[in-house]
Amino acid sequence: MKLKFISLLTVIFLNLFPLYGENESLSKNIYNSLIQPVFAAKCQECHGSNKSKGKLKLHTKKDFLKGGSSAGEDIVIKGNSADSELIFRITLPPDDDEAMPPMEDKNHYNPVTKQELDVIKAWISLGASFDLLVSDLEPASQENALQVFQNMPKKLVSETAALQLKLPNVPKAKPEYLEKINKEGILAIPVAQNTNAIYVNASYVGNSFDDEHFQLLEPIAEQIIWLNLARTNISNKSISILPKFKLLSRLHLENTAITDEASIHLSKLSNLEYLNLYGTEISDDSISNLKKLINLDKIFLWQTKMTQKGAEKLKRHFVDGEVYDNLLNEKHAIQNSLSKLIKSEQLKIQKLEIIKNRFGAKSSDLEAINTKCPVTNKTIDISIKSIFEGRKLGFCCNKCKIKFDADGAVFRSKIKDFSASEKFVEANQNWQISQDSMDDKIEKIQEKLRIVTIKLNSMGPEVNLGWEKPIASN
Repeated sequence: MKLKFISLLTVIFLNLFPLYGENESLSKNIYNSLIQPVFAAKCQECHGSNKSKGKLKLHTKKDFLKGGSSAGEDIVIKGNSADSELIFRITLPPDDDEAMPPMEDKNHYNPVTKQELDVIKAWISLGASFDLLVSDLEPASQENALQVFQNMPKKLVSETAALQLKLPNVPKAKPEYLEKINKEGILAIPVAQNTNAIYVNASYVGNSFDDEHFQLLEPIAEQIIWLNLARTNISNKSISILPKFKLLSRLHLENTAITDEASIHLSKLSNLEYLNLYGTEISDDSISNLKKLINLDKIFLWQTKMTQKGAEKLKRHFVDGEVYDNLLNEKHAIQNSLSKLIKSEQLKIQKLEIIKNRFGAKSSDLEAINTKCPVTNKTIDISIKSIFEGRKLGFCCNKCKIKFDADGAVFRSKIKDFSASEKFVEANQNWQISQDSMDDKIEKIQEKLRIVTIKLNSMGPEVNLGWEKPIASN
């Protein structure tokens, strides 16, 4: 009997535990437990203690309410979320220059979620008090808050920030070497503040930069991590010296005269992550050497002698072949299903559009329903008529009729008390529903396609032969 009683208590406890956790969450402070973590994960890289873009800081309550250089105290208008600058900025399209957070790169874009946005808006609408609790929210917003608790925001480091974190610790280059380089018109600057790592760009000099000029870079080989030699007059001779640039991570060699012989030396750049060989003589014969670039992340082979088969072979070297093939087959299957869907749905829409146009071109009106021309607002000539959306309309002259017939929708609002025929309205609704249905179906399949594509792209380096035939992207 005692054991049964203990078992019963256990069941009751397990059933009540989630409720207890939920009640505990409802008693938490909205700003401290939800809004501030969102700011920390998604905003403070640009608006924090170390950086204040637009003079806006979000790491303290005091700084937050001060706003920035443009928004000021309008950053939050207590009781009015719609007019608060914060809400305006975080709801802008991602491609807008003023959007928060900005989309520096798609892989690390970390926008505010719908649930997070709802909690912030609800908090502002309730007066934006730092003392408000989750239990003060409306039930729908409480539910969103609980969802945020279950999926607390995480910080995604952008590509720019990631590069900053990877900067090597190297001794400072001697000023006299940098001075010689800059005198030749070659750009040689630190890649970021507070670092001795250097970015060199000789592409500005173009053909005047040759193997002899390349020797100017040797004394600072230890410091160079990014090097742009695109469109210069270097040859394989310069590339043979590159292994001395041991920390090189980004290298531009596009539109230079290098050949497969250069790949022997390129293979020794163990830290190389980015390599651009566009417009060079590199071919499939370089594959065995390029395979040795263990940290390679992106390689561009546009307009080279590298074949599709060769590029595929290079890509497969860095990945699990079986997993890669399965994902590639899955991607092709999704693409095929998408093509079939679009073809099928467009056929339905075309049929409904024919029906809509048929009802739009017929009217049961005995006379024109308007007395003023929709183009000029002059009195109509009852002999000049047209049918639009199943209704008979009159015009003041043939010139206006021709203009209206070309694009009647433009003048629709100028027809007083206009309403389309019932049959046209019904046909148009059916057409629109079918159009929306197709868009929804396409979006669902495209989402699957995006997921598979991301998985493929994350496997090994991006091997790109150009837009016409990118690897694993067809």
